[in-house]
Amino acid sequence: MDKKTVLELWEKISACIAEEITNNDEFAKRMGLLFEENIIKANCSKYEAVNTKPKRGNRREPAKVNPFALLEQGAEVLKTALEALDIEELKDVIAENGMDTAKLAMKWKDRNRLINHIIDTTQRRSSQGEAFWNSGSEKPSDNE
Repeated sequence: MDKKTVLELWEKISACIAEEITNNDEFAKRMGLLFEENIIKANCSKYEAVNTKPKRGNRREPAKVNPFALLEQGAEVLKTALEALDIEELKDVIAENGMDTAKLAMKWKDRNRLINHIIDTTQRRSSQGEAFWNSGSEKPSDNE
């Protein structure tokens, strides 16, 4: 069907509906109810879309351990705590602490590889800035 034919048919259908609305009160009420229902639905869905935030489905669970706090107690304490976690929980620790910017560790399946990555990254980040500490080899305490 070409555009001209579609428009002609639409004009005939519209004229027929308009005539029926004019002559038939019951039909007019039913058509009015249809419009009111659709307007209400449109307003509700618009309101819901504005006031609800879409849930991000690809967020990981919060980490069960804080590797930096555990490292302060010692590397062995950190390693022991990490060994108690499963692969997904180790990946949660990595994701929460931003230890995998290239997203390579998220593909790893070996627990020991993930544990070593967390330990190495935590130690490396904890030692950053050592050259600027006041007392040489000791970190400044929180009281200073």
